[in-house]
Amino acid sequence: MPNRQCQVLISDILPESLPPQVLIVGEQGVPFSKAVNLLGQEFEHILFDARNGIHLEALAIAAGTLKMGGTLCLLFSDWENLEKHADFDSLRWNGGTSAISTPNFIHHFKQCAERYYFPILRKASAVSFPSVFYHEEKHKLATVEQQQILEQILQQQCDLYFLTAKRGRGKSALLGLLVNHIDTPIYLTAPNKSAVNSLYDFAKGTIEFIAPDELTHRLRQDAAFAENAWLLVDEAAMIPLSLLQQFSQYFHHIVFSTTIHSYEGTGRGFELKFKQKIHRTFQQFELYHPLRWQQNDAIEHFIEDLLLLDAENQVAQLEYNPQGNIQIHEIAQSRLTRSPEPFYGLMTLAHYRTSPTDLRRLFDGEGQSFYLASYQRYLIGAIWALKEGGMNDENLIEQIRQGIRRPKGNLVPQSLCFHGNFPEACGLKSLRISRIAVQPHWRQKGIGQSLIKAMDNAEVDFLSVSFGYTEELAYFWQKCGFALVHLGEHQEASSGCYSAIALKGLSEKGSALTKIARQQFQRNMGLSIHPLAKKIMSGKIDWALNEDDWQSLKNFAYFNRSLFSSIPAIQRLLRAQNKRNFPQLSNYLTEKQFPFNRKKSVECFRLEIKQYLEELL
Repeated sequence: MPNRQCQVLISDILPESLPPQVLIVGEQGVPFSKAVNLLGQEFEHILFDARNGIHLEALAIAAGTLKMGGTLCLLFSDWENLEKHADFDSLRWNGGTSAISTPNFIHHFKQCAERYYFPILRKASAVSFPSVFYHEEKHKLATVEQQQILEQILQQQCDLYFLTAKRGRGKSALLGLLVNHIDTPIYLTAPNKSAVNSLYDFAKGTIEFIAPDELTHRLRQDAAFAENAWLLVDEAAMIPLSLLQQFSQYFHHIVFSTTIHSYEGTGRGFELKFKQKIHRTFQQFELYHPLRWQQNDAIEHFIEDLLLLDAENQVAQLEYNPQGNIQIHEIAQSRLTRSPEPFYGLMTLAHYRTSPTDLRRLFDGEGQSFYLASYQRYLIGAIWALKEGGMNDENLIEQIRQGIRRPKGNLVPQSLCFHGNFPEACGLKSLRISRIAVQPHWRQKGIGQSLIKAMDNAEVDFLSVSFGYTEELAYFWQKCGFALVHLGEHQEASSGCYSAIALKGLSEKGSALTKIARQQFQRNMGLSIHPLAKKIMSGKIDWALNEDDWQSLKNFAYFNRSLFSSIPAIQRLLRAQNKRNFPQLSNYLTEKQFPFNRKKSVECFRLEIKQYLEELL
């Protein structure tokens, strides 16, 4: 059986003549942003156009759809000077307004290509796409490996089953074969319906597909249909944990199937996170042998090395030593990226949605800081932080406060400016803790607090963190000296928690901002409509209108300040004035329902406040 081939073409143009079976991924073919729609399909040959940038997720998806005997051709314009060229993919992850060069990742990319001896072609005419293609008959019978797993699942000794595999191992086929042995109703959900086509190829029985959000709605409306049914969840790691938890509360049996070492970057961290949150019996299975290509396929190994997909398995799991001498220090990005596997592997284990985009940012993203905790030269904990603030364009800052502009980057300063009316947050320099991770055996031993303490020497005004709010996490950040200053309106898709922001002042100005932001947060929480308001607020409700309230009202009436952030000021205004002047708002706050659709209702609310403010003039 022929191997899959990879070749690197150096050219400024696409080859003039391409056979019809070649899929082009890039500007003149399937856009990188639409590559996810290729999942579940197979292609004979693929030309990946990387002349303007390397979109890692799209490359990994494309490689996973290449048939046995096919050819993957990577197109670049200037191989020798690639490190100096602007990579336009950086506009997705760097946070700036212009593309940057990515020398660290390009060095890594070239090393991987060299390691697998991919041919470097200088002429488009030298590209070879075999016209005679290897055709493999798809057998609808289970392999020995699949049959063993099927038999164990069908014994129904547990409630839940986890099925993991690298791409191309027959995971979807196994789910389809499972359908043929179950007599009770079966439902299927997945983030992308087109990706489960191969499952239907193997399933003879009836199976109903329901999108994850629709399934959640149906369970809330009438959960009786799930009582004696099976649920198959394909690519479970791409579905929010909160939804998976809901599913596990209703269905009698569930198979959670997900790809590890894939373009999603979910890895085994998904299993660890999810298993901590369920309280039902489960079994774990994994498929190892590739079916769509040969064992030791060079392209598969190239993608794994390129995306550091095996880094999480290489993290040395050390037992905790209470007498251990722990070293904590900051490390330069240039030094970290020489051997990024321990750091990236630890982050992948702790944060299951670590993705190829994160890897690109790690290698070449601007304005990053890294802090490591080591024991006997082994990494046991780390912080990944991003520099924010330091903005000096006053017009831009005012537009951010009004909700007119939302430039990339500066997540916390912009949030404080827009939601909290703190434009000074944009001008101050800060460090946002993007990720913090500690090895499992070393958790709750003070390692995280020690890492954060090491950041006190950073030359910034304040530290910040954005996290999914839980009482446990809020308590941890409080112990580390942070003050809660904001709660998001909506639950995060990944965690099912409300996004929270906490600050820790370092300089005099940073400490002053932290203090006033905390006071304002507590003052407004008592009049907020947030579901967690009663749990978090402390002290008596302050009904007095102050300068911040008037600013909120003006930005709501005349600009794009959100209704959610303006509610405390609106509540104070309505109490101070005759509520009959604000009939729609008064009714909304009483009934907790919009009079029209949300957009039209908010427009009416803005008009009521605007008319009142204009009468004051």
